[in-house]
Amino acid sequence: MTHEYRSFSYEEYKLHNDKLHAEMEKEGIDMLLLSTPENIYYSTGYRSWYTSSLFRPVYVLVPREGDPAIILRINEKTTVEYTSHTPRVYVWGTVTRNLGKLDGKDPIELVDKVIKDIQPDTKTIGLEAGDGMQYFWSVKLLDEIIKSQPAIEFTDGSKAIQKARMVKTDWEISRIREVCRVTEEAILETGKTIVAGKTTEKDVARGIATRMAEKGVDKISYLTVTSGTDKYCTFNTYATDRVIQKGEYVLVDISGHIDGYASDMTRVFYLGKAPDVERRMAQTASDCVVIAKEAMKPGVPVSEINKICEGVIKSSEFGDFVIHSSGHAIGLNVVEYPTIDDGAVEKLQKNMVFAVENGVYPFDLEKGVESIYLSFRMEDEVLITEDGAEWITGPGEPLIEIDC
Repeated sequence: MTHEYRSFSYEEYKLHNDKLHAEMEKEGIDMLLLSTPENIYYSTGYRSWYTSSLFRPVYVLVPREGDPAIILRINEKTTVEYTSHTPRVYVWGTVTRNLGKLDGKDPIELVDKVIKDIQPDTKTIGLEAGDGMQYFWSVKLLDEIIKSQPAIEFTDGSKAIQKARMVKTDWEISRIREVCRVTEEAILETGKTIVAGKTTEKDVARGIATRMAEKGVDKISYLTVTSGTDKYCTFNTYATDRVIQKGEYVLVDISGHIDGYASDMTRVFYLGKAPDVERRMAQTASDCVVIAKEAMKPGVPVSEINKICEGVIKSSEFGDFVIHSSGHAIGLNVVEYPTIDDGAVEKLQKNMVFAVENGVYPFDLEKGVESIYLSFRMEDEVLITEDGAEWITGPGEPLIEIDC
């Protein structure tokens, strides 16, 4: 079988599953039942448009040891064989179509078969049930699977999954580096093309998306473009047909993927020469991210980074305008565990990757955040190294002024 269709190597596949096995043992979980496209890809290498269909369930069961088993309709069996490393493929389908040998009639029957085949002593199965995780298929189907296994306890397996994915491999970091480079270039190149009174928000989004695709991005999670007084209070919105005018800010928050792995980056443009007070707001937004990055190194509590990042803004002349925490880990999902906030319990480790972000959002203190009238946010990716942290993107300019 050719290997050219596989996103990552067999060695990478083994690394992912070794980490899952280690975290499962710590959490006291015998098996994981995975449903989301990201977790299925992480554990098996299988990635296909097929997992976006809400009517054709795909599951992966990860045992304590050895290869995971994948369950899906027979139509996709060859795709699994081309893209995945697991030899354990169980298929179901419509019997009357005579599509080939089936291992069972539906996912419920196959979950039972997989358990009996690869780990009959299973007592606990962990689900994607906690904060920061999601279950992808119907709750009705999950309920039927649980009822079909009365001797097994179904529990929250989120921490085992999240902690396995939390510290990146060298290959994962290489993918994040590449997609971040492409995203940053696409944003900056597109910004130079904005013409006051002519360019629309959709033109900006289209320009960034086109450049990202040309440079190898295979999926875009979102393209948000915010401009003009009436839209500043919306915080993050998709692009509209609104024409951008001289004297306006344009905030773009963009995420793309290469080989599954994501970027997440924010930049702010100004059409003209910005007023001094607003330049200071932008500089403060930039400073908080830069200073937070300088404090990042293995062993430092993630919650401490949030305090440092927010503290830069709180101690500035714009201290009343902190409205959110300071970022999140990034990987196959744009937002991953752990998030950079006061409640974070993890400590930084080498090869964690974060999107560090915060900003200044001036608003009428009597009316609340619905009265935000400007947005200055900086967001860049940071890699935790052996003794500190390294910029993957940026650091970006506090404010990018465009002559017009």
